[in-house]
Amino acid sequence: MELMQLLTKPDDLHAWICQHTGLLVPRQPVCAHHQSPFEYLCSAYFEPSRDQIVWAPRGGGKTSLAAVATLLDLLHKPGIAVRILGGSLDQSLRMWEYLLGHFSSGRLPDDLIRNPNATARRLLLKNQSHAAVLTQSQRSVRGVRVQKLRCDEVEMFDRAVWSAAQLTTRSTLLDGVEARGTVEALSTMHLSHGLMSELIDQAPRSGTKLVRWCLLEVLQKCPQERDCGTCPLWDECRGIAKTKCDGFVSIEDAIVMKRRVSEETWQSEMLCRRPSREGAVFPMLNAAIHYRADPPFDIDGECDWWLGMDFGFSAPLVCLWIVKRAEQVYVIDEHVKEGMTLGQHLEIIASRPWTHVTRVACDPAGSSKNEQTARSNIDLLGERGFRVKTRGSRIVDGVELIRAALRSAAGQTRLFIHPRCQRLIRSIESYHYKDKTSELPEKDGTHDHAVDALRYFFINTERLHVSSRKY
Repeated sequence: MELMQLLTKPDDLHAWICQHTGLLVPRQPVCAHHQSPFEYLCSAYFEPSRDQIVWAPRGGGKTSLAAVATLLDLLHKPGIAVRILGGSLDQSLRMWEYLLGHFSSGRLPDDLIRNPNATARRLLLKNQSHAAVLTQSQRSVRGVRVQKLRCDEVEMFDRAVWSAAQLTTRSTLLDGVEARGTVEALSTMHLSHGLMSELIDQAPRSGTKLVRWCLLEVLQKCPQERDCGTCPLWDECRGIAKTKCDGFVSIEDAIVMKRRVSEETWQSEMLCRRPSREGAVFPMLNAAIHYRADPPFDIDGECDWWLGMDFGFSAPLVCLWIVKRAEQVYVIDEHVKEGMTLGQHLEIIASRPWTHVTRVACDPAGSSKNEQTARSNIDLLGERGFRVKTRGSRIVDGVELIRAALRSAAGQTRLFIHPRCQRLIRSIESYHYKDKTSELPEKDGTHDHAVDALRYFFINTERLHVSSRKY
């Protein structure tokens, strides 16, 4: 197989990788709803490609495979420009070292590189393809114009740098073949409120391809003689490593790693099942229990209907439709929108099917008069026939009420949410403390508004002593 020939078939691509890098890249997923590592390389290589996100475990090969993707681009697409941007310089250099290692492995000719000082974080090939390392700074990123930007450990990125990086790519024609301008984000996902979590959440709307694999996709095939009954990996494997796994992480290494880390870290960073709940305000949240499309009680019976509302203009206004019967609470719908007046919001609210709602729980700050109209938001609600209830409180008091409704000390669950309330669900899952020593959640401007709307409802409807002081 020719070294510099552009490939057109996945089988040829896999064979090229085996021959010229010595890597055996798993081609088949093991877990339902996962993809194989080879699918990432196919998506990165074959044009026209598109932006993609790679969610993979620690030590799962994402950095080394991104280096292979870069090698393929440089050799098979003459004139292409690639940049490597890690969450830290060390992370960038790790991918760079993988890339340079292929040129010095003896599997490639030693006359491909035009600039002999390739270790200076810039690499120019004789076919005019070039790659370089960027540092985690806006100064490094701004002004860059390349076809491929590979971002490693995005969870560690400065958000301003990530935002600037989105404008770095340009498509171009290379020997009559279009090389699409694409950004790749590769990372573990260990924070429910982190950048990687947000990118994955936005992927369906943005059209970004998501490639996800876990430890099992890269785990070596288990020997038949190993006793499954005594294996520490049984809970996640269930014997599948003997029939479907064909990766590069040894069974023994996986067992050692599992014994070293907490269950939370293992589920998050190795099995890629969920972000870590460390630092979460509502760690007791359980999708299987709390998200219900069917009401937990008869909502056509005797129930109390409320709107929980957090006002905003530049920030979004959040309105939650909440049904309460006895002690049980069901959030059945939501409206979240910024850049609109309260009057415009109320027209949308009136168009929803829950027109019989007459009570609103909201922030006492809504009583402040508008400088132009001399009317407050609470006045406007009253004019529309709503009975408004406000009650001053500390943030921690409302948070504690929500926590108790999600799961009380006696193990009781009283709060349920319809799956259509995606903004509220995302906010509750991502609501987090500022740091390990803080008692106050982070007011990040993204996840706090929907939680505030829910908090106002509980503060104004629950019979629990709370302080009248708010901070």
